[in-house]
Amino acid sequence: MTSALPYANGPLHLGHLAGAYLPADIYVRYLRALGQDVVWVCGSDEHGAAITIRAKKEGISPKDIIDKYHRLNKQTFEQLGISFDYYHRTSAPLHHETSQEFFLNLYEQGDQFETRTQQQYYDAEYDQFLADRYIKGTCPKCKQPEAYGDQCENCGSDLSPLELIDPISTLSGQAPELRETTHWYFRLDRHGDWLEKWIETGELDGKAHHDPKTWKKHVIGQCLSWIKEGLQPRAITRDLDWGIRVPLAGAEGKVLYVWFDAPIGYISSTKQWAQENGKDWELYWKDPNTKLIHFIGKDNIVFHCIIFPAMLKAHGGYNLPVNVPANQFLNFEGQKFSKSRGWGIEQHEYLEIFRDFPNKEDALRWA
Repeated sequence: MTSALPYANGPLHLGHLAGAYLPADIYVRYLRALGQDVVWVCGSDEHGAAITIRAKKEGISPKDIIDKYHRLNKQTFEQLGISFDYYHRTSAPLHHETSQEFFLNLYEQGDQFETRTQQQYYDAEYDQFLADRYIKGTCPKCKQPEAYGDQCENCGSDLSPLELIDPISTLSGQAPELRETTHWYFRLDRHGDWLEKWIETGELDGKAHHDPKTWKKHVIGQCLSWIKEGLQPRAITRDLDWGIRVPLAGAEGKVLYVWFDAPIGYISSTKQWAQENGKDWELYWKDPNTKLIHFIGKDNIVFHCIIFPAMLKAHGGYNLPVNVPANQFLNFEGQKFSKSRGWGIEQHEYLEIFRDFPNKEDALRWA
């Protein structure tokens, strides 16, 4: 079992707890009570623009940011009784090694990646290419004015920076210019047919894999909508100085896109747990009798039901999830909780405010 890796760029709010962690904790405790051999992994997601943006905001290094919030969030989970078997971090050497090995496996197959040279937004004042989260603008679908270059938090649409209306750089506050750069793309378009059948019928490679009736309707609906629009190759590298280096000659200054390396964090977390407990990690990811379940929030559906399964199948030898329970957003005063916008009640704040209240942890879990 996995729960979404939270970004180590700030404290976690109650929406996180209600969405991906408390439901998973209840379920894993139930499985343990039944005597099932279950491993529940999670960890801090410590790469990507969200980290470097927070570091710039606080005036400290990305390493200081991830250390600060990894420690805070891990402690908060422990205080609230969230009983992970292992809480890893993607800055760990084992994760870098695992992610680069995964990338090279796909690269060496010859047909899973393609390279593209294209226009990307560039901030001339800061002399750097802008990753998705360094760009804001108006969402082309719902017209919300604070959409990011990769996603609109208002309507949940997956976006590209070039789709934004009136984009601006979050670094300089100025309109960025377009310059050429080269990136590697995962050929997601090669996986549409089997993904559609797998999600719609539960069939994989001609065999029954899972019962789609047990999946939430909004999960299947969002996935099929995405697939029917036509899957496109997806960039899996970025121009950043913080992240996992692309392990190829000529890829200097390139790192793996955070949504390529982050789900691999489930694998590296399991590896680390296995090393420390004398277990074989492959039994939990490759044995056909093992079942994989991802607990997430609804903004992560596409990554866990389309992109990561396609990565796993392309690699070969890995189990695919039998269910992806994705919960809806928790609202606060009419708006959804949002860490990036600083909207909501943070978990550690609740624990501090009610520090003298008996059983405050169970009271929150019950509520």
